[in-house]
Amino acid sequence: MNETYARWFRASTPYIRAHSGRTFVVMLGADALDSDNAVNIVHDLALLHVLGVRLVVVHGADVESDGPVNSGHLGDIQAAVAMARSKLESLFTTGIPLSPLRDRHIPLAGGNLVTARPIGVVDGIDQLAAGTVRRVHVDVIRDLLGADSVVLISPVGYGTTGATYALRVEPLAAHVAGDLGADKLIVYDAVGRIADRSDLNTRELAQVRAGWEHDARTARRVDALDDACRRGVPRAHLIGFDDDGVLLRELFTAEGAGTQVGDGDYRVIRRAVPADASAIAELMRPLEASGALATRPADLVERGIDSFFVAELDGALTGCCALFPLDADAAELACLVGGDAVGPRLLESVEQAARASAVRRLFALTTQAADWFLEHGFAKTSVDALPVDRKALYNYRRNSLVLVKELN
Repeated sequence: MNETYARWFRASTPYIRAHSGRTFVVMLGADALDSDNAVNIVHDLALLHVLGVRLVVVHGADVESDGPVNSGHLGDIQAAVAMARSKLESLFTTGIPLSPLRDRHIPLAGGNLVTARPIGVVDGIDQLAAGTVRRVHVDVIRDLLGADSVVLISPVGYGTTGATYALRVEPLAAHVAGDLGADKLIVYDAVGRIADRSDLNTRELAQVRAGWEHDARTARRVDALDDACRRGVPRAHLIGFDDDGVLLRELFTAEGAGTQVGDGDYRVIRRAVPADASAIAELMRPLEASGALATRPADLVERGIDSFFVAELDGALTGCCALFPLDADAAELACLVGGDAVGPRLLESVEQAARASAVRRLFALTTQAADWFLEHGFAKTSVDALPVDRKALYNYRRNSLVLVKELN
């Protein structure tokens, strides 16, 4: 446990430094606030604040605007918003229990930070007090953040005539994040990942959504992610509100725990350079300890660095592999480290490099990952199928399975 914690802390340190001073907008819907995990969610948000993140929380309420909002419905929405706001204020007041920071007071600030206007008539129907954002008072919000406050924004806005309008929380959160120039929009939902993907760009998001089953509420939240990215927010995240600690895993680990969406492809696959050698050795070490990879000393990695590829995310290496030539038309894929988001991208890059070198057969030896290779186009073969020199080095004590992929 101590070794696992130490490894996690070392890996998270670059993210702690990178996130400090950044502005994150977090959307908490009524379902997240009503979940059994709501207390832990707020404690994690409080921890972000203590770590130096400038935090804006856009919250929902149990009664929402859906269609025309008459005066009675507006009163119900205002009452529900007041209850949700009160709950958040009470939870943030507890600080971070069970830690030395439990006495740290976290001030919350809010008010008339969003000017709204009526939606008006839609398909011939007057939407009455249902509104949309006219202006986010960015300068005021930034001043409050600069004063070390967490800013709360509720799903109601006020018109220039003093009228009150009910706002949908999802477009409100995207609008606030975009106008504020936030570094991230983080949206909590009952669904923890979009189509079981850890990262998508906006083009891929549109493709994935076409075949992905989800309810209307989740659809609105995915729309908010896409809208925020198109408004210039670099990263938007969907995470599950039932999973304790998911926010910390999403923000402070390379693989994350939800789905990260961006308007570009921010995960880089590249050739390794000598400065990557020690990080590659660290990536492989846990798999070497488990027996999944054969042990390869760091100095051997450094000497063969030209054969390695790495996956990089936010400046941190998240995966690696190597392409070792075997004979004129065969090569070996080795030292593969990467999760579901990284492994296929590494394989694709290796295959492109292999084809460019006139390689027609790609071999892989594995003790524990045969299923993954089979899923990605490899087929089982025998040790005798290996080129002569590689066959002579085969370790019969490891008894690795031999797989091969014919490259077109």
